[in-house]
Amino acid sequence: MLSYQKPDLPIPPREVLERFDVQEPLDTRFQSCARLLQAVWRGRKGFAVGNYSRGKENVRTLGSRLDSSAARAGVNYLRPDIAKLVRRELAYRERGALIDEARAWENLLSSSALVFNLFGPMKLDLVLAKKVLKAAFGIDAKQVDAVHFETSPGRGDDAYIGDHTALDVLIAYTGKDAKSGFIGIEVKYSESRPGTATPVQERHLEVARRSKLFVDPDDNALHRAPLRQFFAEHTLCYSMVHERRHFDRGAFVIVSPTLNHEMAATIETYRRYLDPAGANFLPFGVVNLESIVAAISDAGETDLARKLDERYLDLSPVYDLIDDWEPDFNV
Repeated sequence: MLSYQKPDLPIPPREVLERFDVQEPLDTRFQSCARLLQAVWRGRKGFAVGNYSRGKENVRTLGSRLDSSAARAGVNYLRPDIAKLVRRELAYRERGALIDEARAWENLLSSSALVFNLFGPMKLDLVLAKKVLKAAFGIDAKQVDAVHFETSPGRGDDAYIGDHTALDVLIAYTGKDAKSGFIGIEVKYSESRPGTATPVQERHLEVARRSKLFVDPDDNALHRAPLRQFFAEHTLCYSMVHERRHFDRGAFVIVSPTLNHEMAATIETYRRYLDPAGANFLPFGVVNLESIVAAISDAGETDLARKLDERYLDLSPVYDLIDDWEPDFNV
């Protein structure tokens, strides 16, 4: 049985955050807990702490980052075969793919690392992917054909939506009816309000208007943060089925931890702009991270599930630190 969190998230005391070099004033409650969890995990594994800076100035220690030697060794990934897969994926990335390598290797809090830790084993084992697809996503496929990372069928191509939008993960499968399908996935871990300054292209609006996915695709709220990313990815997935017909069916899904309440609120806001009838053309869904980890465990990968739980979901170390904390009064 995997361990999951208490119902309420704490606000870690400043002194505790400072002790682990993770005091970030702009963090949400979940970000603060998750960052502290990563620092504790790093310390327990004996990995050296890294630094963070904006540009070349104000370099500072940050407990949720790895030093360069540990990062190069691939310890941000839960198994050596996952780290090897990441090296290959980065080397053979799609043309135009924007991947921050420092973030992928050094940043423990990064959803980039979570993407590979969660879905990398499924690319390495398509039978596992098939089992998880059914248990967590509700799709009983005949087979999983491929798992792709940081992928887009045509960056900047007006045959799609005319910009460089990409999906974190795309799982392509063949259904029991022999039709082709996919799930386009966006993974959020500690993020609260996804932002992008990229203007919405006219081609994107043309497709969005035809799609019938949205109550009003011209609503400016969809064209700016925090909804703009979801708007683009959802429309891109639609174009893959109905504009270019690469697949017979598809879906757009966001994966996020249950306790990231800020992200949950952003997702619910996005839902309000969707036309319910649009689900007939390209369904939208939310799958919590906990259910995917549980599905991995039920599929027989109990050690991997335990490591994912320890790394990303089990906040017991954070609760223990708060329960044991006592202020130091120098009188």
